[in-house]
Amino acid sequence: MKKTFILSIFLPIVFAGALGAQNRNDPPVSADPVWEADLMGTVIGLPALQAESAVVVLKEGDIKTYSRYGNWLWSYHANETLTRFVTRSREGTTYACTETGIIIAINRVGRELWKLPLNSPVTANMIVGWDGRIFLPSGSRVYCRTASGYSLWMVDLDSPIFVKPVIDHRGGTAMVLDNNEFVLLSHLGSVERFRLDSKPLHIVPLDLTNGKDSFFLFYANGAIQHIYRDAAGKLAAESLPPLSQTPAAAIQWKDNVAVTLRNGSVQMLSVPDGKVLWTGDTHESASQKGAGNLEPYWAAMQFDERGVYMLSAKGVTGFRTSDGNRLWLLRITGAAAIPSFSDEGYLYSGGTDRFLHAYRIEERRRNVARSMYGPAPEGSYGLGNPPPSSWANLGDGRFDPSIVKLMYSEVEQAIRQGQIGMYEPDYAAYLMEMAGISLSPGYSPVRPQLGIEDRTKFILLLGYLGSQETIPFLARLFSRDREPIIKSACCEAIGRIGVDPAGDAIRAFTYLLSPDNAAADPSVLMAAATSTKNLCRFSGPPLSDAGIRLLRNFTATDFPAPVKAHAQKELQTLFK
Repeated sequence: MKKTFILSIFLPIVFAGALGAQNRNDPPVSADPVWEADLMGTVIGLPALQAESAVVVLKEGDIKTYSRYGNWLWSYHANETLTRFVTRSREGTTYACTETGIIIAINRVGRELWKLPLNSPVTANMIVGWDGRIFLPSGSRVYCRTASGYSLWMVDLDSPIFVKPVIDHRGGTAMVLDNNEFVLLSHLGSVERFRLDSKPLHIVPLDLTNGKDSFFLFYANGAIQHIYRDAAGKLAAESLPPLSQTPAAAIQWKDNVAVTLRNGSVQMLSVPDGKVLWTGDTHESASQKGAGNLEPYWAAMQFDERGVYMLSAKGVTGFRTSDGNRLWLLRITGAAAIPSFSDEGYLYSGGTDRFLHAYRIEERRRNVARSMYGPAPEGSYGLGNPPPSSWANLGDGRFDPSIVKLMYSEVEQAIRQGQIGMYEPDYAAYLMEMAGISLSPGYSPVRPQLGIEDRTKFILLLGYLGSQETIPFLARLFSRDREPIIKSACCEAIGRIGVDPAGDAIRAFTYLLSPDNAAADPSVLMAAATSTKNLCRFSGPPLSDAGIRLLRNFTATDFPAPVKAHAQKELQTLFK
């Protein structure tokens, strides 16, 4: 275990007044790190922040994680060189990639969940979708995997990605290709292209205007292009007043877009007209003793309800959104990469001295809706409650054995080929309709329309689709269906999905401990224990805290000896 050195436990407040904004002409402020940790390696990318902790990738092939208080949490050694791209999901799973193209998923306590090979390494940040799916950009291709690593689709765009993909406000991604095409790639793998005259530097997705897509594109010559949908629903473009400088970074929050210019200043633009609302100087501005010469991609920006922040290897500056008054300015020296600013108010910077430095620069935590884990996703793909499938209009005809066999083969083949793509909502709806027939009004267990064996197979296929949005359905089916085989299948599917950020499955399994379930089928109890172990292993605390308590109760309750032994085995697996 690497030792963490806590050098300081006190940090002066770095902005004047209680939380009042400084005048932008006030002298800059500075502070010492609240703690520093010896990484024994050099950071090569932005720290990834989530779950009140920071993950850093080191040039030496290590991934290390520290809590916001400076406690070392875990390390992972990849045994080969890693790319600088690292992403964390809302439950704290870390996704990294080796230079040979191996994607690695590591849970919140540092255990490897899975590895999978791509044809080449990722060439931009991996993106986590609304239901936990992962978008993996690599050269001209984008791969989509479930949180558990199962393939949903792969799209070859026939030209390398030039501007890194960003998640849009529909839960898909937007990017620009080397062939000057602006591309919208949906969460289902559908591709929409729009030809540009030249390649921009930055894409900023805007909040949907009247339910329609909208983006700002920023070019090296200062030009701004607004991409939007016209009355016919097609992508169109309009030019906006240009910037006076090359943009180094850009970001959006609600009705505004903030841009960092090459001279180090930040401008706030209104949407959709691009009007400049205010301009503020940062630590990179010549007026603030900076170089005033930022290259594109050598800066980053963050924007939330507290303010807008410009970050570079030389420091960070925060502004009040409404008027541009500076909140604070912090200079740092010896940074190996651009730092990251957390929801808890900490700035994490990896230094050339091979230390991770943490600064407390905000006392305000973000005010965002949270569930058991990080901020809830912006929206839903609707896979938990999809519209009727294409086969629903067949009525009872869809229960014909030949049709059931045909449909099972079709869905299974798509899953095996890893190219579910646009069929995913229809397949999910069909599997839920068939597997959940017992939840329908008027269902008769005496004369079931679909056999238990077929329903079990459909439930297991739903697990391979891997969307966490289907967890509530599976938990409900587990609770209400009387058949032990169906209950066990639900457990297996839930464990295969692996992600349960709302804790629906753990709550459903907890009812097995109630007196009414004292005579529960042993196979169901053991399946629930295995599913609980899988959920705990994937998600880590706080879900694993509840899951471990549940497994311990399984071992202490008056269950049959094989059940208690199985629960004990699964519990021990978590602690290996």
